[in-house]
Amino acid sequence: MNSIFKILTFFIMHLTLVSCADTQNSGQSCEVKLDEQKYQSVAENINCSDYERGSGYLGQAGVSFSNFLQTGAADNMTKTLGIEKLSSPTDYTTGNRSYITNALCLIGANSFVTSSRCNGSSRTRTTDELEVSMFANIADFLYLNYGVLDNDTDGTITSEESAAFTKLKTEGISVAGLGTGLSAYNRYEVVAGSSNYIANQDLSKCVAYDGNYTDDPSSGDSTCATLQASGSITEIRPIYKLDSMEDITADGDLLTLVSMVSELTMISTALSSDFEELGISSDNSIRKSLTEALDKIDNGAKDNNPTADQTCLAVILFDVMFLLVQNASDNSTTSTELKSGNLISTSDLLTAVDNTLSLYPSDAIEAALGSLPIQSARIVYATDSPATTYTDSYESAENSLYSAIANTRSLGTEDSEKSDGKVTFRELICVAEN
Repeated sequence: MNSIFKILTFFIMHLTLVSCADTQNSGQSCEVKLDEQKYQSVAENINCSDYERGSGYLGQAGVSFSNFLQTGAADNMTKTLGIEKLSSPTDYTTGNRSYITNALCLIGANSFVTSSRCNGSSRTRTTDELEVSMFANIADFLYLNYGVLDNDTDGTITSEESAAFTKLKTEGISVAGLGTGLSAYNRYEVVAGSSNYIANQDLSKCVAYDGNYTDDPSSGDSTCATLQASGSITEIRPIYKLDSMEDITADGDLLTLVSMVSELTMISTALSSDFEELGISSDNSIRKSLTEALDKIDNGAKDNNPTADQTCLAVILFDVMFLLVQNASDNSTTSTELKSGNLISTSDLLTAVDNTLSLYPSDAIEAALGSLPIQSARIVYATDSPATTYTDSYESAENSLYSAIANTRSLGTEDSEKSDGKVTFRELICVAEN
């Protein structure tokens, strides 16, 4: 019996226990009708509670005791739940997903209830409603992924099916510097406590940071050299110019990809919220058991089959672009926020983005600066082509560069963490390797 089967069986047992207890009071109650599998009757009865009606809708969606007692029910959840091919991630009405939608619009998180999917009003939910919502989210999560990715609805998402949906433009992109017009600016950001400076390549001249990391340090003074001599420098950050970048989304249907990520984010966030409101922490064994079924999707952007935390091949080329622009600053970024914006760890930069780069322009500079801490590098963006001027805001970058960055960021900028109840695009493209 697989983990998904255990989860939904637990849910059905819960409903059965409640309804049996209620039988003593009223043979015609909504709970008794649930026990009698009269799901449609309960779902459409406005005199039943939202909790009962939501349970009725889930019963219609295939979450029923008799359904899970059928031979082979645990072997093909696509068949057991009646999952049909969805026309898009926002297809809320095809097949049994319409019943899941009805349930979520009754007892789901306010993010669902007030969305265009439901067009309802915010409300406060009971504990019983939260429990039904939790399982409705799990069912919707499964329906979305298999309804979109499992083209032949055989209950298995193959590498071909996953790759076809998450198709990216990877030709001409590699960690050896292909795909990004990234080069050294021959400048460093110098951090000394709470003060920041822009310095030339040997720190002989620098200017104080004043909201713009593209300021020319050649007009500055020897402040940074003095700071180095006194041991007051906290960190130096090499600055790199990004002149161009391949649009990795060019070969795919960007709107569909963004829609999929948006739907996954909404569902997984709502599920996480349900857990928290029910007092089920991330360390709780019940929560871990409930989310075990989602590990194939909530995979941390790693290949976990058969060995956990192995490199996911599909994510390597995506990360060349993703890690480069994950922390990109825009026109709304304040001068204070910019100090932590446009940064990438030097480890990611040199191993996952471009392994041909160097942190120092020459051996002599490395000898002079090599003892200073370096943890991050800073990116600035070309404003024209051929590149002659630069900016700290990707929204002010040259048009094609801006589009490539914006499209990549539209697929999500959150880190991927295994079994955290949230799903990122990086995890989605690793489904076939799990």
